[in-house]
Amino acid sequence: MDLLTRKPAVDLLTRKPAVDLEPIVSPPSRSIFDLMRALPTPALVYDIDNLKRSLARMLEDVALLTNARLNVALKSCHTPAVLRHLAEAGLGADCASPREVELAVEVGFPEISATGPSFTDAGALQVLADNGAVLDATSVDQLAFVGACRPGSDVGLRLRLPIPDSLDTPNSFGSNSRFGVMATDPAVHGVLRAHRLTVTRLHLHTGQLSPRLFLWELRYMLTVADSIPTVALIDFGGGFYDFYADRAAARRALQVAEAMLEDWRARTGRPMAIRFEPGAAVLGPHGYLLATVQSIETDHPEYAADVLQIDTSAWNYAPWHLPVVVPLEEPDRRPRKRQLVAGNTLYENDFFGMTGRNEPPLLDVAAMEVGERLVLTNAGAYTMTNRRDFNLLGTLQEHLVDDGTVATVAGPVGPAR
Repeated sequence: MDLLTRKPAVDLLTRKPAVDLEPIVSPPSRSIFDLMRALPTPALVYDIDNLKRSLARMLEDVALLTNARLNVALKSCHTPAVLRHLAEAGLGADCASPREVELAVEVGFPEISATGPSFTDAGALQVLADNGAVLDATSVDQLAFVGACRPGSDVGLRLRLPIPDSLDTPNSFGSNSRFGVMATDPAVHGVLRAHRLTVTRLHLHTGQLSPRLFLWELRYMLTVADSIPTVALIDFGGGFYDFYADRAAARRALQVAEAMLEDWRARTGRPMAIRFEPGAAVLGPHGYLLATVQSIETDHPEYAADVLQIDTSAWNYAPWHLPVVVPLEEPDRRPRKRQLVAGNTLYENDFFGMTGRNEPPLLDVAAMEVGERLVLTNAGAYTMTNRRDFNLLGTLQEHLVDDGTVATVAGPVGPAR
């Protein structure tokens, strides 16, 4: 039976919500900008108060699915003081390296999962086993490595999915993904038999996840689980920016998914747990780069736009970020125009908002003067974990705003020991 296209499912996806829903992310309190006035630049400020509000709403929605849980992609943040708030809220952690596993254990996350090509150490597999986690293998060779180190053990499979053209977008990764194995690959099943491995988990991450793509992926993964009777958990990865473009649509998709899972459990008599592991959507909106304008070139002859240079670097900290840029003082009382915001490295393409573009992007920025300070939003994830120290400019000081007070915290963990 086609659970996705049954009429009740279609109705759920298209009808309006019975009540108004709060958005996942609320505007920040003006008080956080007041607190930033006392901080030197450059700095990274996490709004923990607003993060907690967003987390409560995400957890409320995830609870629409039976036996579902929200984890965080640990690659998005390595700052222990921030991660502890997530662990205290009950989130688990998905780790992409052995050092991230160590960090997750140190912080105290109640659940740990792991996937990534860097797991090539038998000691790391032992650490995972000691913490009740298995590795979701990303390739046939990595699967064989797990089998050689731990024959007869449990294992997960990260799958590469053939996303239909109608659901594919520039922000999704299906057959073109670097990571994962095909569910029907004979080599995969040969390794499983040779090493007597038991597949207990299926894992996927296809970039940004729309509600309809999520439902297609659920149907696909349940079909795979039909043929592997030991599978008891499906991890859908992250991509919650697109998933939560419309919270009502996201909740309707979760309700449809619950009906699909109920039917599958009743038909098979098997349990099935669900996991999500967003990183950027959990933390990104709740971090702010605080910077000072160092110079302004009016009407650059090549770009035909003003270039604002600030005292931190997109190349060193924000290569993936598309921020909103606002003055710290009187943001609503200034005329705005399209300008380039440049970093302070000696690198030609050190512009904020590049996100893979070939040309520097014009951002809508209020009129500024040299020496004034501004705030760049959407910096709460992948800022410190992407960091470089090009030109030896040093690192950002990190601060947390929690319960209306600001505190300076230690930065990300150091290199592997």
